[in-house]
Amino acid sequence: MPRRATPCSPKDIGVAKHDGVQPVAVSDASAAGRDHHWTLDLPDEPVIVTGDAARLHQVVANLLANARTHTPTGTTVTTKLTASPATVELTVIDDGPGIPPTLQPHVFERFARGEASRSRSAGSTGLGLAIVTAIVTAHTGTVQVSSRSGQTAFCVQLPAAGNPAQ
Repeated sequence: MPRRATPCSPKDIGVAKHDGVQPVAVSDASAAGRDHHWTLDLPDEPVIVTGDAARLHQVVANLLANARTHTPTGTTVTTKLTASPATVELTVIDDGPGIPPTLQPHVFERFARGEASRSRSAGSTGLGLAIVTAIVTAHTGTVQVSSRSGQTAFCVQLPAAGNPAQ
């Protein structure tokens, strides 16, 4: 069965500012990770992608849950959304300790986890980033990570709505 693509806005995937209410995905992450600092960096103009709104919301929720689970108390996590005529870029950036260089090439693989004992105790299965990859790929997008001590950034790029490349 072909995937039905529907236009969805940042509000649909849980990262839009609206009526002074904190966005759903960020609000969920904030409630679960009260000891982190959650910030938004969003454009004033609407940013539109074509896709499955529930699955794209899951991408945002998984990236935020990953930051909450694998960073210490006091970490700042920023959700940033930018757009060009061809692409929409969602970036989740944290100022935590970073991902070990030996783990970085494997973070998007199923069951990949950092320190196994810490991940298990925090409820991590090692599937969240693999799910992110599968959803983003199904939407003809890409996801990448860059990490060093003090900054990890997960960057999702998706075709902008109306982009002929989709």
